[in-house]
Amino acid sequence: MSKAYDGVEWNFLAGMMSKLGFSSGWIDCNMRCVLSVSFSFLINGEVCGSLQPSLGLRQGDPLSLYLFFIYAEGLSCLFHIVENIGDISGFRCSRRGPKISHLFFPDDSMIFTKASERDCRTIKHILEVYSRASGQVVNFNKSALCVSKSVSRQRVRICASTIGVQLVGCHERHLGLPSFVSKNKSEVFKSIKDRVWNRLYG
Repeated sequence: MSKAYDGVEWNFLAGMMSKLGFSSGWIDCNMRCVLSVSFSFLINGEVCGSLQPSLGLRQGDPLSLYLFFIYAEGLSCLFHIVENIGDISGFRCSRRGPKISHLFFPDDSMIFTKASERDCRTIKHILEVYSRASGQVVNFNKSALCVSKSVSRQRVRICASTIGVQLVGCHERHLGLPSFVSKNKSEVFKSIKDRVWNRLYG
């Protein structure tokens, strides 16, 4: 998302808390914290004027991070809905394991599905719906598509153009961990083990 905190729509935030089952008193308390923000300007060492924003969360406020997680739950719910009706595939880590269609992190998101034009159109539609409803803007310039080596080059190009993102060969690491693990797991995770031991010895 582009400037995620700045684009938070207050009505959408309150609506998400209500849909998730929070009590009206708890919602009102949190929204008072959000709505009470104001900004002043420091000009030549003197505080001047006051500005009341109409959207956004204060960065650095401990409460803002939790409120943003609630806010982003709207996108997660959209993915769960389309996954349950079979419009996107997701993947399983094991035969009996649950399907995973997405993983969200504080500063990043990963979406998993089949490399098909239908699935890619569905993902694009979900992002557009969420953007219109929430005020968040997806930064497609900083987004990338990574596919299996078994997918044909033609299908890869169609998927990338459908979503509107650049194609990359492989996300080598994510949050300090390898994105793909070969059969030799001890070699792949050796660097993590070495870093832990170095910290312990230090």
